[in-house]
Amino acid sequence: MKTIHLLAGTLLATLSPLFAQTEKPNIVVLLVDDMGWSDLGCYGSELKTPNIDQLAKDGLRFTQFYNGARCCPTRASLLTGLYAHQAGVGHMTEERKDESGKTYPGYSGRLNDTSVTIPEVLGEAGYFTAMTGKWHVGQNHGVTPDQRGFQRTLTAAAGGFFFPEAKNARLFYNGKDIGSNGEPLPKDWYSSDLWTSFGLKFIDEAIAAKKPFFLYTGHNAPHFPLQAPAEDIARWRGKFKKGWDKLREERYQRQIAAGLVDKSWPLSPRPAEVPAWDSLTPEQQDRYDHLMAVYAAVLERMDRAVGDLVNGLKQRGQLDNTLILFLSDNGGNAEAGVQGRSDGRNLGDVDSTVFIGQCWATLNNTPFTRYKHYTDEGGISTPLIAHWPKGIAAHQRGALEKQPGHIIDILATCVDVAGAAYPETFKGKAITPRAGISLQPAFKHEKLARTQPLFWEHEGNRAVRYGDLKLVALENQPWRLYDLATDRSEQNDLASSRPEVVKSLSEKWQGWASASNVLPLGAWRGKNNGQDAKPNKNTRFTLKNGEKLQRSAAPDVANRSLDLTAKFTATGEDGVIISQGGANLGYSLSINKGKLTFFLRSPGNISSVSLDEPVGGTVTAVASLKADGTTTLSVGEKQASGKRAGLISATPKDGLVVGGDDAAPVGPYEKAVPFKGEIESVELVLGAR
Repeated sequence: MKTIHLLAGTLLATLSPLFAQTEKPNIVVLLVDDMGWSDLGCYGSELKTPNIDQLAKDGLRFTQFYNGARCCPTRASLLTGLYAHQAGVGHMTEERKDESGKTYPGYSGRLNDTSVTIPEVLGEAGYFTAMTGKWHVGQNHGVTPDQRGFQRTLTAAAGGFFFPEAKNARLFYNGKDIGSNGEPLPKDWYSSDLWTSFGLKFIDEAIAAKKPFFLYTGHNAPHFPLQAPAEDIARWRGKFKKGWDKLREERYQRQIAAGLVDKSWPLSPRPAEVPAWDSLTPEQQDRYDHLMAVYAAVLERMDRAVGDLVNGLKQRGQLDNTLILFLSDNGGNAEAGVQGRSDGRNLGDVDSTVFIGQCWATLNNTPFTRYKHYTDEGGISTPLIAHWPKGIAAHQRGALEKQPGHIIDILATCVDVAGAAYPETFKGKAITPRAGISLQPAFKHEKLARTQPLFWEHEGNRAVRYGDLKLVALENQPWRLYDLATDRSEQNDLASSRPEVVKSLSEKWQGWASASNVLPLGAWRGKNNGQDAKPNKNTRFTLKNGEKLQRSAAPDVANRSLDLTAKFTATGEDGVIISQGGANLGYSLSINKGKLTFFLRSPGNISSVSLDEPVGGTVTAVASLKADGTTTLSVGEKQASGKRAGLISATPKDGLVVGGDDAAPVGPYEKAVPFKGEIESVELVLGAR
């Protein structure tokens, strides 16, 4: 009998490593809110994030990972493995309808039932599924975490708070509304700490149930209104008085040294509207320093919470077999503009509202251009750190992974790691095939199996990346083309020199948009696609060839004089240089029947002024509508004038186009012909109403 026991013990000892290898891994996804690509110490920052940095040191850092440019779309893509519009959350959580009252499928404001979430898939594979933190994918429409696969939850419908006394503090525990101080909440809490403590509580339940677990934590840090304990803020006061110019340069140099960016990529220039730090008064510098100190304190406290979670996993013997994925939902946030926002007596306390604004957001996204909302690299780039001692090869720990990845890949990775199966149908509904791929090959330094381009659209801003080539555009603006291998900071536009690439990639984007519930562009505004939105308040516009502005972005020409200056090279052929409006209201400058002509309509009645002699070569044309109805047109010494009864009586519903006339034509031309010459610029100045 003793011999049998010894043999059994020997056999068990031999098989135990095999059992360990087949044990399903735990998975933890940590998503933070409004943190820029360069804000972590391990991505070049001066901010203190030692716990996250340690995950990077022991794990893998992705240098070209992408989000969805905004919180709701990113969350929808992360949870479903689909592009956000496919999941129904192409914008925020407002439901958008067309003229007939039918909901746009891509803008329903909530996860749809043709998508399936990570916890729904992993739950079918035997996982214990839990969530803490910010949900924000349709609770206002009745779509809650417990309905989408999470078995344990402590969540906020949207966010907007850090302390229990905050007016927006409202929590849901396993689906039950418990306000800000109901059971089982502690009396005093800070949200970053709360998400971790309840995450560990749920993990304990999974361990007791002897199940692998999936935990998703949606941190609301460092999203506005930025709030943190006073002592945390105090430690950072004065640390940012170097200013954004020097701090950007220092981050950039650390990124080059670490191999995060190529030294051939230039640091994007400080935007023109952002003042040089040295131009500010000491009082202004102190205020900006205070804003950033609050941000740093919020980020530091979130990092501490990540450290508490990692230590909790280690104490429970779970760390080695847990895949941790850490990332941000969009780039740094420039909302509140150049000034930022500093409401309240004690900045950072529960009664204050702090936005760091555009100046510091430019630092957040070093070395890239633009911010949250945009599909330029500053808006869509996120750190991604993968930590998994049992699953990441030893030679990959501390390494940089430079293959591009996208938020749509998170579900595919979780399903792959868990050995689960992505369903064709779920709860009686056909499920949209997943859009992403597994990142697990990168854990072994193997090639990712991506065959399709990566796509984006948010608020009309759009992009497609195929290999190293990226096509990107602002809403109603022409495409720009960049080779990210040599210019990831997007400073050298190749569109004019490689029109065949622009055509090919734009067609790929159009095909994706047509198949993915993205269109019509502008549907995110809802009925009329923004036609009912208030017109632009600006009175001065500088425009380029190919620019298109919808009504909400176009000049508000109603009952205003206007002065238009166009610099172009004429070829002798007819064509429209600029138009705004249509057959009822608007104006256009065009070469029509060989003559340079300034057309005006209001309402419906058309008037014009033309130069008798044709124009050719490179010219500067000046067209004006004066307050008394006088119209003038000149090119050098050539001049013409006319008179009409009044100004344009209302701002047209149709938008503005440089180089064409896309709507019902303003002019009497039989067909609006696009301008075939070169348009250097068009400047428009509106008078007072």
